[in-house]
Amino acid sequence: MAKHLELIQGTCLQWLFSPKGGIEGALLKVKGVVVQVSVPPDLGPALMQATGPGRRLRMLAVADHSPKTAQGAHPVYKFESLADATGQALAMPEADASQSTLKGVVAAWHYARHGEPNGVILETGEFVHMRPHGMAATGLDIGSKVTAVGEVRMTVLGTRMLEAHRVNRIDLG
Repeated sequence: MAKHLELIQGTCLQWLFSPKGGIEGALLKVKGVVVQVSVPPDLGPALMQATGPGRRLRMLAVADHSPKTAQGAHPVYKFESLADATGQALAMPEADASQSTLKGVVAAWHYARHGEPNGVILETGEFVHMRPHGMAATGLDIGSKVTAVGEVRMTVLGTRMLEAHRVNRIDLG
């Protein structure tokens, strides 16, 4: 059975979070009606880059008529792709994984699951991840100036996170 794609155009009202804190969808206002659009977990960060509360969004989606959604508070759709002004599919933006540089001042340490310092939070709210061995090698402290080079991604809060390869001219290998 072929999927029936619908063009959904509306204003993003809010994010819908998964139990693990990721983005699993959004509520949209479409022609005065609230609809839910669900996305696979791997597309949540890209959806955050494409839209946000108060911003317009245009996408192709398939109505979810499963028994679980039959008693829902609003219509539910499964995301297929972003759409251009003519309703044609667009590619999702990729998380920016290019080599980037973040500069700033350390506002706080960040800790790994087991309590070891593994990075820093800059005054801008950006996160520089260095792993515990990187933190030890750099000797950073609160108030230290940082120039970090690595791959940038977005956190689920919409702030940038840099997976550091070099911090203050120290290679983290």
